[in-house]
Amino acid sequence: MTVNAGSEKPVKSATTRTTSREPQPIVGRRIGQEALNKLAELNQRYLKGVPNGWCVVIKDCNLAGLNFTGMNFSHAHFIACSFEGANLEDARFVGTNLFSANFDGASMVRTDFTQADLRGACFENAQMEDARLDGADLRRGVVIRADGIQSFRENSTFRNAQMRGTKLAECKLHGADFEGADLSGVNLGGADLRDANFAGAELKNVDLGGANLSDADFRRAILDEATSAKGDMMRATKARTAPGPERMNKILTQHLLWIQSGQGDGARADFTSMDLSRFDFSGAILASAVFKDAILADTNFEKAILAAADFRNAILLRANLAGADLRGADLRGATLRNANQTGAKIGEMEGLTLSTRK
Repeated sequence: MTVNAGSEKPVKSATTRTTSREPQPIVGRRIGQEALNKLAELNQRYLKGVPNGWCVVIKDCNLAGLNFTGMNFSHAHFIACSFEGANLEDARFVGTNLFSANFDGASMVRTDFTQADLRGACFENAQMEDARLDGADLRRGVVIRADGIQSFRENSTFRNAQMRGTKLAECKLHGADFEGADLSGVNLGGADLRDANFAGAELKNVDLGGANLSDADFRRAILDEATSAKGDMMRATKARTAPGPERMNKILTQHLLWIQSGQGDGARADFTSMDLSRFDFSGAILASAVFKDAILADTNFEKAILAAADFRNAILLRANLAGADLRGADLRGATLRNANQTGAKIGEMEGLTLSTRK
């Protein structure tokens, strides 16, 4: 197996001891809990510089579901290994080579990845509250295995990860994918976030001070004012600004006229790619309105008429849809996490074949 994004980092250790027979890397094996415990002991001895220690070197191994709680694998090597569903709470991977590692669904609460090589790593659906990744390298990384097959992903991804309070200061995150992640209280100060994707991510009280946000995509991100104020968003891609009260009233009036006139007068309401978080549309008549790619977090649609409305790829996080008429609405690709749909009308519209789509 080869790595096409640079050679391994040199191991930093408190010892310079060498032996005539260095242990060979472990490649392509399933590691059990007992073996992991032994490896942790060997790496700890290595870090302390005592005899019979070993800087752990593992490549393309399966570590899924194992318990790493409190273990110290700093400066070890876990290249292209799977940690899916593992428990890494309070574990230490300081300066560790974790190139293209897979942490899908893992628990990494308070895990320390400071200065780790995490290029191409995957953290989808991971629990990462209060984890430390300060100075970690999370740029693109590709593994080419011995059979010539290239890993299916290149960019590091945090899709749908729970990252409240995670420290990512000074991280290299060029092209990273944060789609659907909870980034509340995260420190991204000084991070390289060029071309990063934040679609559907929630950023509350996030520190973006000094971060490079060039071409970062916030078009479908949920941003509070505190976060926007802390970062230089001038070169980032953002959602369309919501209209003011006077303009919004005019849009709603024109849309109602458009409906009543059979589309002959007025104008259809088009909120495509607009940030309408926390807006109050309760009881509004918005049948056939366009909310495609819109941000509608905490938006109130209680008892609104939304029949045949276009919500494709909209972010409806915690939206209130109680009692709303959604018959014939297009909700394909929409995020409805924690949305209140109590009593909402769905299905076919009377007299038409058009039905609610999800």
